Amino acid sequence: MSPVSRGRKTKKGKKPPSARPIGVSSRAGSRQPEQQNAPATVSQLLAGRRQQPDWFGPSTGAVVDGADMVMAADGPRRLEEVAAQLLGGQLRRVLREERAGLWFDWWFAQLTEALAARVRDELDRGSGVWEAPWRLLHGLASIGSPALASGAQAALRSLAADVAKASRADAAVRSQPQWLETLPRIAATGEVWHMRDAYGTRLAVIAGCEYPGGADPSVFLFDIDACGFVELVNAGVFGDVPQAAAAWRSMVGETADDAQPVPAETAEALQRLLYCDIGEETLHGTESDAALDNWFRARRRIHDLADALGRRGMPLPETRSLYRDIDETPTAQAFTTWYVTRHGVQPDSEAVAALAYEWIEGILPETRHTVSPHRVRFHRALMNDWIDDPVTAAAKTLLPDWVRWYGEQAGLPEHLVGRAVAAATGSPGTPADCGAALL
Repeated sequence: MSPVSRGRKTKKGKKPPSARPIGVSSRAGSRQPEQQNAPATVSQLLAGRRQQPDWFGPSTGAVVDGADMVMAADGPRRLEEVAAQLLGGQLRRVLREERAGLWFDWWFAQLTEALAARVRDELDRGSGVWEAPWRLLHGLASIGSPALASGAQAALRSLAADVAKASRADAAVRSQPQWLETLPRIAATGEVWHMRDAYGTRLAVIAGCEYPGGADPSVFLFDIDACGFVELVNAGVFGDVPQAAAAWRSMVGETADDAQPVPAETAEALQRLLYCDIGEETLHGTESDAALDNWFRARRRIHDLADALGRRGMPLPETRSLYRDIDETPTAQAFTTWYVTRHGVQPDSEAVAALAYEWIEGILPETRHTVSPHRVRFHRALMNDWIDDPVTAAAKTLLPDWVRWYGEQAGLPEHLVGRAVAAATGSPGTPADCGAALL
């Protein structure tokens, strides 16, 4: 029997990315279907027949009532930002307080309908307070995925004639700014930059964006932690690339101090975006405010970027499962050679194979051969759920050498290698590199 297919307990809490197949065997044992293997809280929230959660009404009312915030926006970028924050505030509340059901896309569609109804009601009453929900609808059209944005645009079209009539009839109503019409048409420019920290497991993508005619240019930052599951841990809009790069270095900390944005010359450099877990089934309630504020907008910007790159003849590559066709043999052999040279004895071959398979399985291809304290903690947690047997014990004993070997192969400075090795031994007080606090 292969060392990587020996029966083991299910890996607790291991979330399935969208590309992950069902039922792939591993040293942890046969995996459960995706829905069962997701975190229990999320499984409960999404399981069963779809019915409208109780939080829809209060959250919709809170956003509609808070729509006045958009009236201070003096351009499309600012209005879009307010819209993202209004919706993000409700996502945070639901995830951290309500825990009573998700269905965020469904809620977005219901919110669109509620805003349109508020505009219609205020117009029918001859009230001038229809402007705020009208403008917020434009914001929704700029941050929603193509399917969601199309609903907002349909609502805008259905109201346009009545809004124009009300604007002409009431001198007290300010003429609607022309830039409102540009919000749904925000697009990526196709200019993209990428960054990575010293460990190579914390990644950034910075994409240029603009409204029609080059108005209000900006960049969108995707901050990705690929130590284990590929997760969008932060996101945001910035005025230019240097601002976004500086913000990312601040988010990451010391290991990103020397990182500089590099233009992406091939679409393969952006593959990290395609593996990001940004579906509802992967949310766990500890996401950063920035990630939740941009939960809708990040998905939209990935669509925008894919469209722009496609027009440039640089389409994003196809994804493949990170849990199939894994060959741990070359990695195991390379480590064994290093270990024998260093220690003069052969390591347990079955333990090395199991460790190599665990290290590679489910990991973003560009980070398969990287190491960081966070990644070490991630894998130690998985190994702690392996069945108790001599192979497991041997693999855990080998882990510090495994981490040192990877650190040396990557040319990391000794102080960074030391941090990762300390994490492998379970030493307390190891710096929380690469977003380890999110684990």
